Amino acid sequence: MATTAQEKPSNATVVRIVLIVAATLLLLAGIYTVRHILLLVFVAAFLAVGLDPAVRRLEKMGMRRGIAISVIFLGALAFIVGFIAAVIPPLVEQIAEFASNLPNYVRDLAENNPRIREWINSNDIPAKLQSAVSDIPKIIGGSLGNVVGIAGSVLSALFNGLTVMILTIYFLSSLSHIREGSLKLVPKSRREKVKDLLDPILEKIGGYIAGQLSVALLAGILAFVFLAIAGVPFPVALALWVAISALIPMVGATLGAIPAVIVAFFTSTGLGIATLIYFIIYQQIENYVIAPRIMTRAVDISPAAVLLSALIGGSLLGFVGALMAIPTAASLKLIFQEIVLPRAEEA
Repeated sequence: MATTAQEKPSNATVVRIVLIVAATLLLLAGIYTVRHILLLVFVAAFLAVGLDPAVRRLEKMGMRRGIAISVIFLGALAFIVGFIAAVIPPLVEQIAEFASNLPNYVRDLAENNPRIREWINSNDIPAKLQSAVSDIPKIIGGSLGNVVGIAGSVLSALFNGLTVMILTIYFLSSLSHIREGSLKLVPKSRREKVKDLLDPILEKIGGYIAGQLSVALLAGILAFVFLAIAGVPFPVALALWVAISALIPMVGATLGAIPAVIVAFFTSTGLGIATLIYFIIYQQIENYVIAPRIMTRAVDISPAAVLLSALIGGSLLGFVGALMAIPTAASLKLIFQEIVLPRAEEA
């Protein structure tokens, strides 16, 4: 009876497989090693695409692209410097005032609520807070040994910011060349189709960035107006936190409201309730009126996709991932609609 021996892979095949696996592992290890640099590059490219519409508007006004980019960055730098100069001094003053008055806030809160007063008095909370505030200079003095580590962290943050700025300028200057070079990698028969797909993707990313900044600015301004009129302490610091938190999709409004509500409750129960009601109402207006109008026009994806993409992006890359997840999801939707579905229907 004839038997057929199972064919064994040749030595060349085994070597080829081993080399492919080794090359793949080396590539993944290399990507992991430079993941921080890749993240900076990705953020810079994201910002460049977002700023490109503003640069093109200046070009239409007769400016050369290099001059337009310089105007955008000098304007942004002037805004940042002016913003810091206007906000940081009162912010530091208000935070210091809040820390020194914290025991008084707790005492006032206790006077308005018998149960809280009983708990605070039984645990001697005001004395402990006063002691903690008094120990702040000692804590700072004892931490001077970590000044090298703090300085290193500051320098690292400055270096990362400078790197992102330089890369963003480079990408903005070379965006058209990068775009054309990328299209040359596509087969000529499909180049026009990819070009028609790439343009709306870039527009959606730019629109999303502008829209998100608009939502954050509006949230901060309205929060400052309410907090200042209502008499909540530290309106500048709290409104600044509201604006920064509003950049985070989905959960930003809640994160921004928490400190303001806590400070308002320390002032008085009625003011705390009023502040809580304001942020609840504004959050509903932002979620169901302001943000949907902006996102529908900018990215055109469903609320469920917005939530899911923000959660996935946030879990992978934190704040940066949550911020970039929605336009990424919109881009994937366009690719799916224009490339994947037509191929599936043709098959």
